[in-house]
Amino acid sequence: MSRFSQTMSLRLRILAVALLPLLLAVGLLAIYFTQRSASEMEQSLDRLGRDSAKHLADTIAFDLFSGNLPPAKRFLDYERSFRRIEAAGVTDGVQWLLVSGHAHTLPVLTGLPPTPQSSKETMLFFAHPVQLPATAESDPYLDPSIVPQEKYFLVVSLSRSPVEQARAQAGLAASGTALFAMLFALLLAWRLSGRVSRPLLGITRTVAQLASGKLTERTPELSHGEIGLLERSVNQMAQALEENHHNLELKVSDATAELLGQKLAAEAAVQAKSRFLAAASHDLRQPLHALTLLIAALRDEVPDGEAGRLTRHIEASATAMESLLNALLDLSKLDAGMVEVRPHCFPVSVLFHQLANQFLPVAQARDIRLSFAPNSLWVNSDPILVERILGNLISNALRYTERGGVLIGARRIGRDKLRFEVWDSGKGIPHEYQARIFEEYFQLENPERHRDKGLGLGLAIVSRLVQLLGSHVLVRSQPGRGACFSFQFSRCAAAPSQPVAASVANFMLPLENSLVAFIDDDEAILAAMVEVFDHWNVALAAGEDAEQVRNELQALGRAPDLIICDYRLRDGHTGIEAVQLLRDAFGAQIPAALLTGDTAPETIQEIQAVGLPVLHKPLKPAKLRAFLSHLLAEKTSSPISSKPTEP
Repeated sequence: MSRFSQTMSLRLRILAVALLPLLLAVGLLAIYFTQRSASEMEQSLDRLGRDSAKHLADTIAFDLFSGNLPPAKRFLDYERSFRRIEAAGVTDGVQWLLVSGHAHTLPVLTGLPPTPQSSKETMLFFAHPVQLPATAESDPYLDPSIVPQEKYFLVVSLSRSPVEQARAQAGLAASGTALFAMLFALLLAWRLSGRVSRPLLGITRTVAQLASGKLTERTPELSHGEIGLLERSVNQMAQALEENHHNLELKVSDATAELLGQKLAAEAAVQAKSRFLAAASHDLRQPLHALTLLIAALRDEVPDGEAGRLTRHIEASATAMESLLNALLDLSKLDAGMVEVRPHCFPVSVLFHQLANQFLPVAQARDIRLSFAPNSLWVNSDPILVERILGNLISNALRYTERGGVLIGARRIGRDKLRFEVWDSGKGIPHEYQARIFEEYFQLENPERHRDKGLGLGLAIVSRLVQLLGSHVLVRSQPGRGACFSFQFSRCAAAPSQPVAASVANFMLPLENSLVAFIDDDEAILAAMVEVFDHWNVALAAGEDAEQVRNELQALGRAPDLIICDYRLRDGHTGIEAVQLLRDAFGAQIPAALLTGDTAPETIQEIQAVGLPVLHKPLKPAKLRAFLSHLLAEKTSSPISSKPTEP
């Protein structure tokens, strides 16, 4: 609302309060004086009519009874004009004997004596009997034979127009007086309302400015009395608000600076942790990768017995270390946002069958009952990620369940939801720790950090994967009564059964007669890779840098069938550069893949951006051979896909 509108609204309200009582009083007075004037005129006409009728009746009585009608007529005419009478007449009730003026203004005769006073809309009628005065002597001039036997009446008619004129004049006078009084009162009230509304409007404007945040606004202190006190009070309030706001800004600024410092420190700590994990993971994966390759080569060489038993223990230790490093790698992938969700409709029964094949041997070894509830429902989500979530939950349940069993099921929720549940009969989780179990590296019962109990990353990975799929994981547990982990996705209709397509490529094709180019700056890994490929009877051109391998291949006079290269090389070079160098020398269509022990999100993103497949150290020889066979099969069946994949 504009300032003018606010001013007019306030002043009009003040004027209304001031003028409404005055308007009511003036209206009542005007009505009173108008009615009074009309009433006085009515009374005046009534007196005139009565007096005229009596006077005329008494005056013409002698002439009427003596039969001398012309003088009576002249007298009536004279008196009618003198007294402003509309008409006058003498009647016996049946007919008019004598009429002066307009006969149509006289009342209609009904055969009965007229009433002393009557009226219609525009006329007033007054009647008086015509009688001779009583006398004891007979009048010698009055012939008794002509004296009528019936009574005569003189009727006078007066117009009501003077009453209406008086009413109109009184109303006009009252209206004029009221209008003048109203104008005067309006002018006076306008001036007075302005003196009241202006300071009130200033106070209102100041309050509005204060409400909008302009705390330096003040209202001029120009008034006296209560309004002046209000102006001073508003200014005092504004001063207090400005001081409090200033103090609050100082406190907020100090708190913001402190929080910013804490945020920067926390971010620096997170970055330092990520760098440490990436560096530690890379440094640990390098010798572990070489150890894995050497163990595989050693297992094929040593016979059964004590040497074989020691080899199996060494392999078990390497496998445990590999699983711990893989957990770190999974967490790094989630942090980097490199896990792609590919949802589609799939049956729950197939998922349960795969999990049963994976975990039933583990449960039997621990003498724990593992059961999957039969299910014919279908769910719309990423089957690989859902299997990973349930696998982590089942592994966690088996690890912390000493006796009893683990039950996995899925049930309908509402009209279109499906909830997966993993129940166990373990020790349970205290209520105060149920929110913390999804934190990284948090474990309830592993103060000694035993390797068999993992790093405390399984539930953290579960929570992030469930959130990535658009849901959230819930836990219900009581100490001593086990626990239940659950999450839910959307159901879908079962897809029509389709025949299983024949395999396009044989991923276990032999690698004989193929030449693999391998680049790694770690001498132990180079030596281990040479041993493994020798056992496979696969030709290997290996070296610490791309130039060395290129020269060796040129000396052989043969292009490599596959290129395998470590991501980090000496002098700041990368495997991406090495692959490009060999492809420039021998052909751009040569299949290639990168090996890395680095779990940093930046490294993973950089490798994925160039479109090369990536394998993470440590790598089991069987997995490496399957992957190389896969690349060779793709080379022979179709062009190399540029989309990054990880077996």
